[in-house]
Amino acid sequence: MPHRYKVGQMLELRSAPRHSNRPSGPCEVINCLPHDKGPVLYRVKSWGESNERVVEEADLSPSAAMKTVFEDSASVFSIAVNKR
Repeated sequence: MPHRYKVGQMLELRSAPRHSNRPSGPCEVINCLPHDKGPVLYRVKSWGESNERVVEEADLSPSAAMKTVFEDSASVFSIAVNKR
């Protein structure tokens, strides 16, 4: 099974099961970990932490908030190009 997300992509990390200190919120994919069997794994870094974590693909989802930030910056760039 191939990785759904790419290195550098901003995603939403879902809250962890009970008895874990993993925060939910925006995170960046640092590395796609190799696998033969079992869940697809990623190394991610949350915005609110300095350490990296290994999480399953099922714990990640596309972030609507991050899409909005990137779409806004893209539109500003296109406006600047069009004014030239």
